[in-house]
Amino acid sequence: MTTRGRRDTLLHVIDRIKRWMTAEGTFRILATRSTDAIAEAVRFAECSPAVADVYGRLLTGTSLLQLAQSPIDRVQCAVEHSGSAGTLLADVWPGPCMRGRIENAEATAAPVLGDDMLIRVTRQPARGGAQYESHVPATDGHIANALQQYVLESEQVLTLFALVTVQDDTGELLRAGGMIVQALPGATREHLAQITACLEKAPWDDLVRAGDDPIDAAEALFNEIRPHHVGDDPITYRCRCSRERAVNAVTLLSEEELKGLHAGGAETVVCEFCRTSYEVTAADLETH
Repeated sequence: MTTRGRRDTLLHVIDRIKRWMTAEGTFRILATRSTDAIAEAVRFAECSPAVADVYGRLLTGTSLLQLAQSPIDRVQCAVEHSGSAGTLLADVWPGPCMRGRIENAEATAAPVLGDDMLIRVTRQPARGGAQYESHVPATDGHIANALQQYVLESEQVLTLFALVTVQDDTGELLRAGGMIVQALPGATREHLAQITACLEKAPWDDLVRAGDDPIDAAEALFNEIRPHHVGDDPITYRCRCSRERAVNAVTLLSEEELKGLHAGGAETVVCEFCRTSYEVTAADLETH
């Protein structure tokens, strides 16, 4: 396997998630521009344009899910299906800071994402504690609808997800983003009707495809009800692998497995997320 060095662009331009609350405090809205983070993830994965489309949506959607539902937890979202891309995984840490992996990143055969999806979400408290996992089936092949169904069934929270990636004719990523509109305790039918009226002005993803910035598109939809701006959060792509973690992994091998290393060889550790390779030698273990 060819060794890959750590790329200098790993920490890229910071996109952001903007958060609003309606005046009554009964709905919250999150919108993100994740273009640079998704472009970085796609470059690392070296995926086909068709896979980049669904992968970008999954990473963006899971980042919004993490911030909205579990802002201090690590959240992983795996999508299992029968399409040619195989299993996709988004791994989001508090920040939110995303990374991910794809079983078959170069897939082109249609459909790359099968309709018979199972979405599996795992939450791991960042400060320790029991891991929580749940899963729901989804049958229409859309990441946004699958996440929406997950939150409704697993969290019992009415939530709208809208996700989009926009590419040019060559597959170059132009824009990526997402939006969540979520009901909070105390929401009434009247409040829901106001939100629905805003959403019916135009599909948010159509606005982004037409050239609008994802955050600007959300602001335009809800400007009539004047939601309060309550905060902004960076959203980044960054793998968490390092040489130190690679050496730690090698120390867990048995003496039998380490024979070659002690004889002057090296153990290659490849990050399952960004595919960076680390060559670990006996000298590395001695100084560990």
